[in-house]
Amino acid sequence: MEVGNALTDDYHDYLGLFQFWWSAGLISDDTYKQLNLLCDYESFVHPSSSCDKVLDVADNELGNIDQYSIFTPSCTASVSQSNRLLKRMHVVGHPSEKYDPCTEKHSVVYFNQPEVQKALHVIPAVAPAKWETCSGVVNNNWLDSPRTVLDIYRELIHSGLRIWMFSGDTDAVIPVTSTRYSIDALNLPTVKPWRAWYDEGQVGGWTQEYSGLTFVTVRGAGHEVPLHRPKPALTLIKSFLSGRSMPCLKRVSHSDS
Repeated sequence: MEVGNALTDDYHDYLGLFQFWWSAGLISDDTYKQLNLLCDYESFVHPSSSCDKVLDVADNELGNIDQYSIFTPSCTASVSQSNRLLKRMHVVGHPSEKYDPCTEKHSVVYFNQPEVQKALHVIPAVAPAKWETCSGVVNNNWLDSPRTVLDIYRELIHSGLRIWMFSGDTDAVIPVTSTRYSIDALNLPTVKPWRAWYDEGQVGGWTQEYSGLTFVTVRGAGHEVPLHRPKPALTLIKSFLSGRSMPCLKRVSHSDS
């Protein structure tokens, strides 16, 4: 089982999130203190009004960045521009390999096309159906989200299921710090210590292997690792499927030179 940048445990996810924001210089010292005071023990999905207010302050301090990928440009295109860009990107059937910050807007245009909804057998309660990413309606009515799934990980690890957790290290929504805190809460023995892993001679990220779980970070990737760093993501999935550790740096010996 592979899990990427996943919400795992509300307390540890909040703890790591606020630390990531602060250490990356995205929020003020005062807001960092208020977040830890008012939100640490709150629900990640349905926080209290007091937590919500300080989260709004943090959001304002973060500014107009893509919180899912803090070092890439945010999308400035309108929906109509996105429609034109989407058509241009798929000329001759080959999508661009360069990361497009307007991917989400493109998806909204795509999934709201009548022919796409028909192909997906969408039967709207009202016509026409309107698709959106991260629906507020769904989120507000999602009442069965557990505060933690650490007990499920313990159960799966005990059953012998092979688990890999990976994290793009530029994601400010479920950041690498959150996942590390959650893994630490499992109290798993270390099998292979923290080290860098490599992709074509370059550091692709870092990894640590525990008893029953392997953790991998992907350098320069946002929340959706394959979207931002497709080549290292392929190396990651190949390693998982083959049952091998992430690649080490291949050193050239004197006899090879």
